[in-house]
Amino acid sequence: MKIYDVTRALAPGMYVYPGDPEFVRTAQKSGESTISALSLGTHTGTHIDAPAHYFPAGTTIDELPLSSLITIAEVVSFGALFSHTSSAVLFRSGYHDADENYPELSEKEAEYLISSGVKVVGCDTPSIGSGAVHRILLAAGIAIIELLDLAQVPDGMYHMFALPLKIRGADAAPARVVLLEDEE
Repeated sequence: MKIYDVTRALAPGMYVYPGDPEFVRTAQKSGESTISALSLGTHTGTHIDAPAHYFPAGTTIDELPLSSLITIAEVVSFGALFSHTSSAVLFRSGYHDADENYPELSEKEAEYLISSGVKVVGCDTPSIGSGAVHRILLAAGIAIIELLDLAQVPDGMYHMFALPLKIRGADAAPARVVLLEDEE
């Protein structure tokens, strides 16, 4: 079994979406151990958006069903066709930090994903699409994973484990996302 960690590391100076809080980690000694304090936005690094991101009464990050986040995912390039056999589709663009020109889903593509029965949509870019695209996907209960690191992952089907921090009432949360590939 091959394991791909597709999570971007949290580190000072890392890319954050314009207007979002910077990531800050401070460490202090506490007796024989070290204790760190973190300051970051819920959309820092690899993160998952819940419907509450755009809909105040929507499902929050701690209410997302784990069954939709631990599932079969297909990795494809932006604009490529997907097989319709997975409940999650992860789009690879080759995005590099601070590149302002990256692909996004259109409203029509978002509606197509919904009609295909997809429960999770992910990308390696800072945003899956416009506010309208977010609203379309989130209104349908689709979780959105952004800023994945898919550079080393070939197109194909994987077992996905996408686990956000369980922050009660939050609109989103950083997540550790891992893909497992069966070796036959």
